[in-house]
Amino acid sequence: MAPSLQLLLLLGTVSLVLTKYVYVDERKYWPQAQSYCEIHHTDLAPVNSYSDMELLRQLTGPPSKSIWIGLLRNKTHTEKWRWSGGGEVTKFFWNNGEPNGRPDEKYGFMNHLWYDVSIRSAFTFICFSVHVVREEKTWEEAIEYCRQNHTDLASISSETELMLIQKELNKKNTTEHVWIGLRFLAGDWLWLDQNAGEYEAWGHRENPNECPIETCGALMVNNQGVHQWNAHDCVKKMNFVCY
Repeated sequence: MAPSLQLLLLLGTVSLVLTKYVYVDERKYWPQAQSYCEIHHTDLAPVNSYSDMELLRQLTGPPSKSIWIGLLRNKTHTEKWRWSGGGEVTKFFWNNGEPNGRPDEKYGFMNHLWYDVSIRSAFTFICFSVHVVREEKTWEEAIEYCRQNHTDLASISSETELMLIQKELNKKNTTEHVWIGLRFLAGDWLWLDQNAGEYEAWGHRENPNECPIETCGALMVNNQGVHQWNAHDCVKKMNFVCY
């Protein structure tokens, strides 16, 4: 059966302000900025793509200010960088000559591009923010709720984002799975955020290339380090995650 016009319009409606980021216009040192984000949102912002960089630039305005993101040097492999929320950095946006190799410059900030710097600097910063909603709704009802009360049903573009969402889920008692913004349509799995990319974390029994009977994506809630999603019946009612 062809997807309904209503569903096509629902998936095609992407807000121009769609964002998982919150800009905090307060100057803090990197550790204090991360602590603020953990208390009030989720963590300092990870950046996974050119689309993410463009979102950050739109949030912060002209490239004239230095802004903390969740970028820090790996403690055991000092030539590597990781995200404060977990996971290695997979795409870099360093300015020419950065990182410059100084051992005291352990933190990363952006001023249009990325730079490394020591703890002695205080900047404004960007948090990554997700909201776990414990109301039980169908997949489409979850979208409506997120768009009315937050931004949208959460799309996941990296392992780090998945780890951060699990971090929020582990703080609350929820249904065994929670809705995310993933839907099978016209022969493919699509994210509500069309810039989410191609990151996948399907459960080991899933074959996303087959035409599924269950056509909505839900994330398994797990505090044992297992991060994966599965296909479910879209009319099932469960909790969900919003941006």
